[in-house]
Amino acid sequence: MLGPVTATVEQRTAAISGARQRKTLASLALSLGQVVPVDQLVRDVWGEKPPRTASAQLQTSIWMVRRSLAEAGSAPHAMVSYASGYQLDRASCVLDVDEFRCMVRNAKKAHQADRPAEALHSLNEALILWRGPALADVDSSPLRARATRLEEERLAALEQRIALEIELCHFEQAIGELLDLVAQHPFREGFYANLMLALYWTGRQSEALAVFRDARTTLATELGITPGPRLRAMEQAVLCQDGDTLRAAMAGAGMAH
Repeated sequence: MLGPVTATVEQRTAAISGARQRKTLASLALSLGQVVPVDQLVRDVWGEKPPRTASAQLQTSIWMVRRSLAEAGSAPHAMVSYASGYQLDRASCVLDVDEFRCMVRNAKKAHQADRPAEALHSLNEALILWRGPALADVDSSPLRARATRLEEERLAALEQRIALEIELCHFEQAIGELLDLVAQHPFREGFYANLMLALYWTGRQSEALAVFRDARTTLATELGITPGPRLRAMEQAVLCQDGDTLRAAMAGAGMAH
């Protein structure tokens, strides 16, 4: 799910080549272990205006996905049919989404146990699982909405990883990444705050304040809002050269989100 929709069985890639088949598989995978009603599958594949033959086409898509999985060597019960719908068997399937979330949870636990380097490693491993935007080759509106939520999880993990780099005093590496991320995600205040923090601790206080001004201008111009409390507190701490507050921010930012 974390990129183009693919399925592998013991290192063998299943041939899920058709757009309808990918949407069908994605819908089932996002509800792994649950029966997905036919009506929901139809909406996920065709949206709000399905063709009259949607149910028949869905059956064909299910058959093709099941055949592709079987040809790659999947267990016969990996996909189960019910009177009301279809289900991917949780015991037979592992999702990259679940692996990603598990690693993020492990990072949080490591950080809470005062093991920031271990937390950073877990987040790096989690983010490596991403092969591109979530559900990259799926054009279904209902599924794209769920992909957007997955993308938010990725950005949150990325923000946490960079905050941990700052906590571990990897300032220059963090600055390089954050300059790109601020440009790519100009409304995400956490990236601005972490960039200000990294710049301050490398002696670039004027640049840190310039980052705040850029954030304030962007948020006001594009969204009509002012920076939030964290960003405003960061500006005040830099202006006052309040090292205690900034050290506390650096120590606490790693898994604060």
